[in-house]
Amino acid sequence: MKLASALGVGASKLLVSLAVLAAGFRAVSDDDYARVVIAERFVELPRLDPSGTSWLPLPFWVYGAGFRLLGVGLGAARVTAVLLGVGAVLLLLAAARKLGAGNVGAVTAALVAAFFPWSAWLGAATVPEAPAAALMVYALSTLATATQRDRALGAVAVAAACFCRYEAWPVALGFAAFTAYDAARARSARLLPAAALALAPIVLWLLHGTFVHGDTIFFWKRVAGYRHALGESPPLVERLGAVPRSLFAEEPELWLGLAFVRPSLWRSRYFRPALVSALLLAFLAAGELSGGGPTHHAGRAALPIWYLVTLALGHAVGERWDARAAGRAVWLALPAGVVTVGWLFRALVRPGFPDRDPAVRVGTEARTRGAPGLLIDTPDYSYFAVTAAFGRPTAAEPFDDHDPRRPRPPDAFASEDALRARWAARPDAWLVVSRLHADTASRVGRVLLKTPEFALVAPAPKTSL
Repeated sequence: MKLASALGVGASKLLVSLAVLAAGFRAVSDDDYARVVIAERFVELPRLDPSGTSWLPLPFWVYGAGFRLLGVGLGAARVTAVLLGVGAVLLLLAAARKLGAGNVGAVTAALVAAFFPWSAWLGAATVPEAPAAALMVYALSTLATATQRDRALGAVAVAAACFCRYEAWPVALGFAAFTAYDAARARSARLLPAAALALAPIVLWLLHGTFVHGDTIFFWKRVAGYRHALGESPPLVERLGAVPRSLFAEEPELWLGLAFVRPSLWRSRYFRPALVSALLLAFLAAGELSGGGPTHHAGRAALPIWYLVTLALGHAVGERWDARAAGRAVWLALPAGVVTVGWLFRALVRPGFPDRDPAVRVGTEARTRGAPGLLIDTPDYSYFAVTAAFGRPTAAEPFDDHDPRRPRPPDAFASEDALRARWAARPDAWLVVSRLHADTASRVGRVLLKTPEFALVAPAPKTSL
């Protein structure tokens, strides 16, 4: 029964991911492509900290391993992302069982978690939010048990999440605190290694900041510095309400479904996970107030809490299923209705996802034609999509990286001479230029491809005397 349930849940999540990709979803933001570029570079130039930025390393290790098996490129990255999304809902299925749900309740919880909009998108995107959130929720579910094995598994899960996303850090602190409390209450040290393991990644990353970057909290300063460079921060009232607004307004249907969960459920096995979730909310709110919160789509960081809500909802449906056989159809309609309302809501209020298909197409064309390298001109961060599709990040660079923390470079397209001077530094590279600069590039090089958005330009043939 458990194997069949897991296969059914995994297959359902796979279909969801394929469906959202078929519908045109590709990325939550340009960060998705930037992460692929870093993972591709990691394959070419392995290093312990692949990004060298504030981003945590485990996702790049995982995607790098995927590229080793499947080949480098966006296709392999999307396969890896989809498989991680499937693994995430299987972890949630296991978490629901540890929290006391029966088979119907656990399967219902996992299916709702697979289908609601933000989970569907993040489960197909090349970002670590979905697997990291599932790891956190699984770790919290082990707080409902007292076995050394379960708590060790929970520690491994939250430790892995801590190397993926910073919102896992308060979850690890809560996990370690409850584990240490249980060890003290039992007057036994057998659970203490689990508490130490949960906190180890935090300590290691802080030491990494101290000895490698010369600043223990370098990651927070970099995010805060980037947000500050983007312009004036929102008013205090708006920042105070940012986290609650994202939590409740971006997936309102999940909270409507909670009306059917008996209050006593939260006072039993869900009490500790709910308490740690409150700690996570406080962490996110502090990040917003200090300028270190997410720079876009803030609801992504609330995914662990949404997952926990889906577990409680599925648990409630399972209880009604077991208690009232006559009304089973009604209770099955509840989770289906929640998911349907969520997608109807999203049809009216869609998040702003970038369309980088034109950039991917020109990067793919450059790769297919065997370009030795690329110099990329884009009006925004879409050069990451070009580079990811090209698949050789060490051979590609933008004319302007658009980083607001750095001064803008001289305009290489101000004249033909300026472009020739810039191109001379990379004479074998091909140009990917926006249509705004296509005419200038065409007078200096040889146009191989023109699309409504970009042109691919090779160096002009050398003339012999």
